[in-house]
Amino acid sequence: MQNQFRLLITDVDPPRFAERFRHSPEADAFEIVVPEEEGEEALRDCAGGADAILCYKAPLSGAVIRAASGLRLIQKHGRNLRNIDVAAATEQGVPVATCSLLRNASVAEHAMALMLACARRVIPSHRAVSGAAYLDMGLEPVTTTQWETRGNWARIEGLCELFGATVGIVGMGDIGIEIARRCQAFEMKVSYCQRTPHSREMEDAMDIRFLPLDELLTVSDFIVLVLPHTPESQGLIGASQLDRMKSTATIVNVGRGALIDEDALADALRNQKIAMAGLDVYQQEPLPASSALRELQNVVLLPHTGGGSNYWKVDPGSTLVKIRRFFFEGDRSGVINTSGDL
Repeated sequence: MQNQFRLLITDVDPPRFAERFRHSPEADAFEIVVPEEEGEEALRDCAGGADAILCYKAPLSGAVIRAASGLRLIQKHGRNLRNIDVAAATEQGVPVATCSLLRNASVAEHAMALMLACARRVIPSHRAVSGAAYLDMGLEPVTTTQWETRGNWARIEGLCELFGATVGIVGMGDIGIEIARRCQAFEMKVSYCQRTPHSREMEDAMDIRFLPLDELLTVSDFIVLVLPHTPESQGLIGASQLDRMKSTATIVNVGRGALIDEDALADALRNQKIAMAGLDVYQQEPLPASSALRELQNVVLLPHTGGGSNYWKVDPGSTLVKIRRFFFEGDRSGVINTSGDL
């Protein structure tokens, strides 16, 4: 096919990752190449003749970038660039671009929904209205005008705002970055914690700062967990960590259920050691009927719906469209190592 570009996909595992790109309707502009095995040597062997490299989670080293003498673009499938040697790409004059993914945006929106539901006490407010709680309060409905209303007639306590609050994101990967962007739209101050901090340049560009976990827990009004479940992260938040949090703080978990000791969380909520929790994931799913969390009024419990819509039908095609636009239209949106725009 004329005008077909050679696209090297770095990620071998899982195998279905590259296959989804091959079967995308947007793939006709590309000759897609995938290494037969993982590792730098296999990637380097495939790099010659590549016009573009598409990178997800596999490491993309300077040696591979330098081996691709005709390389014109590195496209990250997502926003987290820790696995790409951006400095080497810059030295070679190769632009590196990022893109938002529906999968990551969906979880980020879910985290924001939980934060807002907790801050605005959405569930008890809904129950007060739908259950006609005014009948038990000795109130009578009145006709309202622009200036005559009955604000918070249900006497909902603990209402607060995201505006001006501090959010601590535990896990600043692709999803964490999307959450941070949305929190900043609410004019929140964003700190984060993870095993390996981002570069100072990226922190400055994103207006985020790294804090050790204990300090993050102490200063944050909202804690958002977005880590994977590993042996190191299991039980990350237990009684001692919850004791460090503000009594007015909210914890949100859109990562994995095992990150939190649920018994310790139930105790902290019951005794008002923290204000609220918003949970989409649990140690057991569905959340067992015997769970103490189900009886509490200061939690928002969702049935692991953060993944949202069928992102695998959208994300591969949208990334390929970005690469096509770069080659056919000169579109450099998302390029970060020349404009500094993250």
